Amino acid sequence: MNAKGVPVNIMISGLNCGQANIIKQEAIASGIDAAVSKGTSHCMLTETDVLILGSEHGLNKLIKRLDKQPCGLKEIADEIKNKIKGKRNKKLILRDRTLTLENPTFMYILNMSPDSFSGDGLNNDRMIIKDRLAISKEENIDIIDIGGESTRPGSRALDTKEELKRIMPALHMALEDGFIVSVDTYKSHVAEETLKSGAHLINDISGLRYDKKMVGVCSKYDAAVSIMHTNGTPDTMQVNPVYSSLIKDVKDYLSCSVDLALKEGIKSESIIIDPGFGFGKTLEHNYILLKYLNEFAIERYPLLVGLSRKSLIGNIIQKPENERLVGSIVLETIALLKGADIIRAHDINETREMLALANFYNKVNIDAANN
Repeated sequence: MNAKGVPVNIMISGLNCGQANIIKQEAIASGIDAAVSKGTSHCMLTETDVLILGSEHGLNKLIKRLDKQPCGLKEIADEIKNKIKGKRNKKLILRDRTLTLENPTFMYILNMSPDSFSGDGLNNDRMIIKDRLAISKEENIDIIDIGGESTRPGSRALDTKEELKRIMPALHMALEDGFIVSVDTYKSHVAEETLKSGAHLINDISGLRYDKKMVGVCSKYDAAVSIMHTNGTPDTMQVNPVYSSLIKDVKDYLSCSVDLALKEGIKSESIIIDPGFGFGKTLEHNYILLKYLNEFAIERYPLLVGLSRKSLIGNIIQKPENERLVGSIVLETIALLKGADIIRAHDINETREMLALANFYNKVNIDAANN
């Protein structure tokens, strides 16, 4: 009975009135419903969105009915089918490493930038790096994310030579310790040099957009990529960010970047998506993204979330970066319950404990309690 009991809502954008009217009629005939814009029934609009509301059982009926219709509706039926039947990648391929995501995983931030927004920049202190890596190994952390350039709001671009100078020592140490290593950069030259040295993942805040050579470099080295949404560049992104439709705009941006990666030969199983909390978003934008994070969690690609210590926490609780631990854990827990696969965070012990509790919560079921 599960297919009858679980509600599914699907929005389709940019349809003409004829397509929308047929979908609405066929939805009603399938025992579900569809909402269209006012004026659609009299064909008074150039285009309209259609919001289909029903159960998976009803949607399967609708798919069969649309499959026999003209006007491009068969293709729409295929898209709906992929949306409700498609499986998320739970196996992440990172060059010569494979990471299973049956349980959410932890990406630990290792900042080499002395001007990191969070105040935790290590500035290449080898003893501290060694200590952080040792703790990470004890806590069974899978991914170390190394960054050399601060991309906080208002920051300016760093010279590639200086960025590499900051990143490479920590990169080699993390690789020697057997970690999966992510490099936080949007520059293709930095990506290439770190991939040559053995990095597994490029975490690009621009979603492969700032540097046109980036996607080719990642493909050349068969690297995994984390594709993030941003609106603008770090120096200007927080200057009055505007969206026509926040969730749709962010999803469309990520979808275009994913298509770019796939066309260049990057494996589907090597792609991560990230809605980009704090990057070209107002306080309200960030919390809307978190509230509707499950919109991204139903996509095929693993979902990475970076909320740790960000201003979207500080602006609510009025505390500096180093006093935002509780806020970080609360919002990360919400993200996990809404489908996040990878949590990118600064605080090792507390994040591991939160993940352990969330993983158990996700696994437990009523059968276990009754037995």
